[in-house]
Amino acid sequence: MSDSRPDTSRIERAREIVTASTQHNYDKGSVIARIKELMPRSEMLTGLKKTYEEGEIIIKENQKNDKLYIILDGYIALMKAGAGMNTPIDMQGPGDFIGLLSFQTGEPAFTTSRASTRVNMLCIDHKSFELFLTRYPDISKIIQGLIFSNLSERYRRVVTLHVEVALLSKQLEQERNQLQKAIQELEKTRNLLINQEKMATLGELTAGLAHEINNPASALLRSVDYLIKSLPDLAERASALPDTGLVRFFFEAGFNREIGSSSEVRNRLKELTIAYPHILRSNLRVLAEMNDQVIAKIKPFVSKKEHQELLLLLIEAYQSGIFMSGIKLSTSRIEYLVKSLKSYSRQTGAEPEVTDIREGIRETLLIIGNRLNDVELIIDLPEIPMVQCFIGEINQVWTNIIINACDAMNDRGKLFITCGSDNSDIVWVRIGDTGPGIPDLIKKRIFDSSYTTKTAGGDFGLGIGLAISKGIVEKHRGTIHVQDREGGGAEFVIKLPVYKKTK
Repeated sequence: MSDSRPDTSRIERAREIVTASTQHNYDKGSVIARIKELMPRSEMLTGLKKTYEEGEIIIKENQKNDKLYIILDGYIALMKAGAGMNTPIDMQGPGDFIGLLSFQTGEPAFTTSRASTRVNMLCIDHKSFELFLTRYPDISKIIQGLIFSNLSERYRRVVTLHVEVALLSKQLEQERNQLQKAIQELEKTRNLLINQEKMATLGELTAGLAHEINNPASALLRSVDYLIKSLPDLAERASALPDTGLVRFFFEAGFNREIGSSSEVRNRLKELTIAYPHILRSNLRVLAEMNDQVIAKIKPFVSKKEHQELLLLLIEAYQSGIFMSGIKLSTSRIEYLVKSLKSYSRQTGAEPEVTDIREGIRETLLIIGNRLNDVELIIDLPEIPMVQCFIGEINQVWTNIIINACDAMNDRGKLFITCGSDNSDIVWVRIGDTGPGIPDLIKKRIFDSSYTTKTAGGDFGLGIGLAISKGIVEKHRGTIHVQDREGGGAEFVIKLPVYKKTK
């Protein structure tokens, strides 16, 4: 960026051009000396002399003025009122006129004149001015010459000022263009940083989603592999039976199995092991998982060794039903995850939507579940009023804060999430952790875009997620702040206005 100081050499050249084009007709110093010389011999001039002490106001802005003042000694400051303050305009000295325009035109004074020093002046009213013109031509000629000299000097200053303004305007235009370019570059950099932070958050979400999908996908593959191998053989062996309804019954029993308690299954396995020592333990374990109705149905084939082939067939049918149920549960789980992801990352439309923000919190916890494996969740989300918001943006706030909490606790500790409402006007969400907390000095800067909470070794993000979160919350006319959590750690409090239908 260039030096913002004005080009003084060009301005001085402009002044020299204007000065050279306009010569003084009267030297003010000589004129004042002449007036002082005449005063002892003129009662009229002596009677018009008036003295003002420093600080006294001679003419007040916007008030009528019926006198013309000629400064003999001292200096007078001209000031213009505006914006609750008086701005200095000019300084007048010996040989200068005060109140010339308002005296001649009768209009209110344009500026205020205040004595900067002790001032001696000739104070000429309209009557005295007329007398000078008619009875004192010598004095009149001096005053008129002085008037023209003042007007000429003021005109010169106006022209010079216009030249200076033109030069400064050109420089300001150049500075403005450079600033505009700098602002555009900063905006581009800011957007780049925000996009990088969003991509980092997307990395977190992708890792979480991959983790959540991996378990049901693995179960799905195991179930499919088992059924591919077992179903053809099961169908062939079942077709040899006079009644295939029994195989169907055990297949459906496995498909609709309800998992009992671990202790109940262990006790039943002990009983079966004692009662049927000739049956393999792996098969007894399957029998132990069956309910009483299914056990009663299979008992006739358990005690006799000649029924072992049929027993194995029924157990295999039961297990096939279990794996088929696993396929259904796994696909349902994956479908639910995809639906949650779509809802979580819902594209921001032209208008905000009315929603229950608790759903977004739950979806966020589901999506980033891989970060919460060793984190104890303490959640209290009672019913709260609806909020009008851009759902995808608000979900980003929950993601940023929860991920920051996990980072602070090194993915081990307790995460507290609760919500509530204040007087039906505000809903609030509190997200706390058992991390080391945030020092007071950092609390003041933690939401600044120029401040990062991540070190150079951070796995994800640039550390500007909290600045983005603050911008999103404030966009929704809400507030966000951080405080110490009772019991240790940090707690973020987000407040959003309740949605109210317009009548």
